[in-house]
Amino acid sequence: MAFYSPVHGEEYVERRFRDAARHLPEVLGPFKSADEAPEVRAKALLAVTLTGGTGVAVAEYARRLGVRSVVTLGFPEHNSAASSLSARSYLEAEGVRVWPVHCAPGEDCGEVAARARGIARAVALLTEPRVLLIGRRTAQADRFSAKFGGVVDVMDLDKFAEVVEGSEPDPEFISVFGVEEAAKIYAAFKSLGGYDGKAIACFPYILKYGVTPCLALALANAKGDVVACEGDLQALAGMLVSKGLTGYSGWIANAVYAKGAEAFFAHCTAALNMAKSWRLMPHFETGRPYGLAASLAEGRYTAVSFGPAFDKLAVGVFDAVESGNLVDWACRTQLRAKPLFDGRRLFEAAPANHHVFIPGDRREEVRAVAYLLGVGLLEY
Repeated sequence: MAFYSPVHGEEYVERRFRDAARHLPEVLGPFKSADEAPEVRAKALLAVTLTGGTGVAVAEYARRLGVRSVVTLGFPEHNSAASSLSARSYLEAEGVRVWPVHCAPGEDCGEVAARARGIARAVALLTEPRVLLIGRRTAQADRFSAKFGGVVDVMDLDKFAEVVEGSEPDPEFISVFGVEEAAKIYAAFKSLGGYDGKAIACFPYILKYGVTPCLALALANAKGDVVACEGDLQALAGMLVSKGLTGYSGWIANAVYAKGAEAFFAHCTAALNMAKSWRLMPHFETGRPYGLAASLAEGRYTAVSFGPAFDKLAVGVFDAVESGNLVDWACRTQLRAKPLFDGRRLFEAAPANHHVFIPGDRREEVRAVAYLLGVGLLEY
């Protein structure tokens, strides 16, 4: 939603709103008061302060929606960014968390607006999410619900196997991978709609039914779903952060080793849209069909890891050095990376094994998401 004060002139407001809409095509407005803005259902609010004198309108609108997290987007001209700070002052006195983002002179406002949008989306995905856990209910599921609200539905493995058996092999899956194993698993994932994310206890499933969900996860995560393996809701939370910030579900990875200037990560699946190439291999631990040996795109990644109570989020940045199936003693998709910190910190401070790799340097956005969710941030 975009707000303005008429004091700043109709011509300026119209021009600034056109600029904002160019960067955020979904923005509604401009509105000069909260009363003018439409009633919508929202889990987080992204408010654009087009001019000064809009802090009260933003605060009143956030109250009306009942949101607990607000991202503001401001500009240097006409006290726009200043109003973002005013809105924060009003709302944080009432327990609403606000993160101001503004485009300073010389910055690319399109990139700044995209960051603001991503922060709001990530927070919304982890505000009262609806999640499916395929396996058995765990204490982790209870902690996830306690922290983020929402619902964790549980489907036991045998029930999921019935859904799999009743599904037709997905033709897209067969076209992509050239194998039929797990084509029904992918179809089953697709049929279980209405969730912000899913997680499957894959090892019990592999041992009981003889085929891994690794390939199904690789395609599902590339097609817009967010599915975590090992029934890990801490990793799923990190994947939802990645999805909100970038549109990618991220790559779940085991921390294999770390030293000062090098770290190594591995897992048996990766979203296909994060891989520049891939091939099928037997699953590492079980030898069952199939694991995915993917080579991740070069560049910089931000790795995040939630703690067991979801009250801590670790973050570190890595440059990819090489990726693929590099060694025979680890899971099939592997990444050797250079940490932009003393790599020894990883094993000293990591709150969990699984780290979710998000494309790009996203430290600023992750810092914002952690603050808005009331999660402590640990920077490696």
